[in-house]
Amino acid sequence: MKFQQVDVAVNVYGKPYQTAVSIWSLMKNSGQHIQRIYVTLEKSQPEGFDEELLKSLLDGLPITYFKPKFFFGWWEGRRKGLLNKILLYFKDYRYSIRSQYPWENCQSKYLFMMHNDMLFNGDLIGHYLSKIGDSVGIGQVGQCWNCPAFVGHCDGDRYWDFRPTMAELKKLYESKPDGRAVMHGLVEEGKMSWPLPECRLNEHAALINLDIARPVTSPRGPVAPIGLKNSLDNGIPWFQGMTLKGFKMVNESYMPFAKHAWTNDTDCGHASLFDRNLYDREEKMAEFELAKWRNN
Repeated sequence: MKFQQVDVAVNVYGKPYQTAVSIWSLMKNSGQHIQRIYVTLEKSQPEGFDEELLKSLLDGLPITYFKPKFFFGWWEGRRKGLLNKILLYFKDYRYSIRSQYPWENCQSKYLFMMHNDMLFNGDLIGHYLSKIGDSVGIGQVGQCWNCPAFVGHCDGDRYWDFRPTMAELKKLYESKPDGRAVMHGLVEEGKMSWPLPECRLNEHAALINLDIARPVTSPRGPVAPIGLKNSLDNGIPWFQGMTLKGFKMVNESYMPFAKHAWTNDTDCGHASLFDRNLYDREEKMAEFELAKWRNN
């Protein structure tokens, strides 16, 4: 049987054992689809991070490692406006944006983007390939839990059709006045009302058709890089740009096939980056789990 080839993009900031579990469990379940894995090692890392340890844990896998020149972290900084558009012409700057190096260097039709704290228990890539059709991307659409339109008006399946005016969006946010979109000034005249502020293709586990996406995405097209963030989150500018150009995403949950932030059961891996005791505890859990995947 001839399998479609997919490359994988993983951004690494700390968590060597969780990273290894993510990649090994993905390979055990979806390896038949995977041609190459691009591991981007952020230029700055948490104290004590051992790059060589991570490489030893992943020894034998088809991995290309890349370390960018700059570290942006969660700082929005100059990644917006005219200055950002100018800086995007420079490769060293552009490659420092999350997932941009694999985006530009991937040799496969599809790029699978994932976080480095995933645990896979099924063939998610195969499932995505069977569902993506002629769409530009597939994965969980929307951070709906942050949005007042959720359930009553909109969700990941309905985001394409629910198109409120700014007046209607303001009305919705009256029930969520402390929402982060309000706090960041995104719910006001002159701002975009559709796609809604919290809409994006969540990069926890998403598959992108590069044949469709790359020609219209920086540096080849006008749409912002997929790893660029706005004041809310990564990937929102790209999602907005692609949506406004008429490209629709397939909303498909990864949860039957994978668990995000499985070491703390919160579906959010940020907390441990600010709590060393929690970080060390989660890494110990991952070290124990890794032995199972590497030995199978």
